[in-house]
Amino acid sequence: MPQTPIDTFVKDAKDFLDAHAEYKPDGFPDTMFAQFRLIADPEAWRDRCMAWQRLLYDHGFAGLTWPHEVGGRDLPSAYALAWADLESEYELPRGLFGVTLEMVGPTLLAFGTPDQKQHCAAILRGEEVWCQLFSEPGAGSDLAGVSTRATKTADGWRVNGQKVWTSEARHARYGYLLARTDPSETRHRGLTAFVVDMSSPGIDVRPLRQMTGGASFSEVFFDDVELPADATLGEVGSGWSVAMTTLGFERFSSFGRSLGRLVRQASTLGWREGGTREKFVDAVIDQRSLAAFEANMHRRLLAGVPPGPEAALAKLATGAVVSTLADAVADRLGAQLSRRDSGLDDWRLVLLSAPAFHIAGGTDEIVKTMIAERVLGLPKG
Repeated sequence: MPQTPIDTFVKDAKDFLDAHAEYKPDGFPDTMFAQFRLIADPEAWRDRCMAWQRLLYDHGFAGLTWPHEVGGRDLPSAYALAWADLESEYELPRGLFGVTLEMVGPTLLAFGTPDQKQHCAAILRGEEVWCQLFSEPGAGSDLAGVSTRATKTADGWRVNGQKVWTSEARHARYGYLLARTDPSETRHRGLTAFVVDMSSPGIDVRPLRQMTGGASFSEVFFDDVELPADATLGEVGSGWSVAMTTLGFERFSSFGRSLGRLVRQASTLGWREGGTREKFVDAVIDQRSLAAFEANMHRRLLAGVPPGPEAALAKLATGAVVSTLADAVADRLGAQLSRRDSGLDDWRLVLLSAPAFHIAGGTDEIVKTMIAERVLGLPKG
């Protein structure tokens, strides 16, 4: 099948978005903060997100770079980047599928068996939401400290343990689990990744209420959960390698464009001369630097160079921009932010969620250590 020229693709994509979504190039970048927002009707929101994903699939805008055999279009990365640029200027119900599309799907394509890869087709059709079962109460940024156990049985595996901070677990049909299968091995070598049916007996999902009011995270308990023998994702004992591949997808963020929308929104708040204005200017400069860095990473990606460990710099920069901007807005608006009738809900959300950008996907300290060792070549401490 001949490939659509990219200029034709861009025109078709814009026509589709104009017909089905609201154009708001300077609107609040809701997808960035969806996991923190209080959602009055979570089930209705889930249904809207799933319907939007199905609409994308039906019109040929889902899985642009994914292979044909799972329902994708197998297009070059330039098409996905062009789509990302376009959709960033529209209001879209996409927050539910962030982990599923950006992390789980690529991992299934990289390590899954033929049967496991068929989940990708259901994902693209909007039929399956997945969650990533990594973090634990005693193993967050130190992922190698995972203690949830998967014990071999005659028919497969039995899982016991607890996960926490699991995004959208209450909506997930399947989970991607990292568990310890060989406690006699070193921390990194005794782990295995699994595909888990979240409706399995013995799984208990408990939503966690955040200070923003939202509850998109959950703690998940496994009590003698039985998994079939073919539930392993990748080889037994190779869970660390599988997980690091997944985190590579996560840490190559593309928030520079979305933060540009947020900065433009903030520019309307009326910044007077003084320290607060200087702080806002710092946020603007950092945002533009981040956008330029990501644009360079995108150019390298289009040239066939995959994101390396230096992509983690974008994660650090994203947290810095959000926090600097949140501090400036807090100084500018002051007590107004605490009034429910102020119409400042979006800015209150930014302020309350800013610390999470320094924790999710590995704390800043963990990421800085990785950059020191793998980018700068410094000796391990």
